[in-house]
Amino acid sequence: MSPQERKQHNLTAIYQALLTLMSRKPISLISITELCQAAHVSRTYFYKNFGHFDQIITAFQQQYMLHYLRELPNTPKITLAQLMTHYFEIIQQDAANNRLLIQNGKSLIFTATFQTVFTALIHQDRIEASDRNSLTAPYYLEFFSGAVVNLAITWLQHDFPEPASYLAQQVVYFAKKGPSD
Repeated sequence: MSPQERKQHNLTAIYQALLTLMSRKPISLISITELCQAAHVSRTYFYKNFGHFDQIITAFQQQYMLHYLRELPNTPKITLAQLMTHYFEIIQQDAANNRLLIQNGKSLIFTATFQTVFTALIHQDRIEASDRNSLTAPYYLEFFSGAVVNLAITWLQHDFPEPASYLAQQVVYFAKKGPSD
């Protein structure tokens, strides 16, 4: 196994072990030793790569979002509707784990991860936008990511009553509506 494959394997193992333990008890009651034993990794690995459990979740979520980016249509520009449909599909595909993270108070990690990915897409000029300035306006990223993540959480908590594409269209509608309408 290459060093990169080993790194990915260990991250997946410790993340999955953390989720399994979180399904049994509150995260505050999970010890580092218990987590490392469940993941079959050393405490040295944990301390070398993470300072706390949130960093495990964040690292895994970022890897998951890189996977998300690779699955986007291979076009120079992507519409907001395509981007959001794919985002909501990802949330739905990993529903059980996402619910577990939300139940354990980790929803802010979704917002931070969304911001990281959305910022990367803006910097790569991949998002098709009629008004590019709105994407880079002060506080827009915080507003937009909070809105999308809260919408995804509500949708998840209601067991996905609409298709992902419907939510994506709602995001596009709200984004176009703007504060002056």
